[in-house]
Amino acid sequence: MDQIGAKIYSVEEANRLIPWLEESLEALAGTARELSVLSRELTVLGAIAMTGATSRSADLGELAEKRAREEALLGRFRARLAEVASRGCILRDLEIGLVDFYTLSRDRIVCLCWRRGEPEIGHWHPVDQGFSGRRPLSELL
Repeated sequence: MDQIGAKIYSVEEANRLIPWLEESLEALAGTARELSVLSRELTVLGAIAMTGATSRSADLGELAEKRAREEALLGRFRARLAEVASRGCILRDLEIGLVDFYTLSRDRIVCLCWRRGEPEIGHWHPVDQGFSGRRPLSELL
């Protein structure tokens, strides 16, 4: 770890994480999709519950089951996010699978920039710029 408290990666070290990141981001995206569907179902069931459904209502039983499912999914999602962060990967956008890694270039910290589906790190950007500031890795070296 360096003075900013984050891992500093070489290009090779970051590239070795890509297979694991592909798997992790797929799992996170799948869980996020499942949570989105569940959220809509909970909204409908919650509205039904607010209309005065009795405790014997099948809808209320389903509501309790879906709330428990939501808690389990949120726990799994948070744990996977924490695992990604603990490895020094900076998840910038789950939807497109954008991940940064800090690296050192000419005595300054910059970000290696990888997007899900790319076979290896091919871009970088200054820390104060994002995806729109991506530059080819060849300009860094």
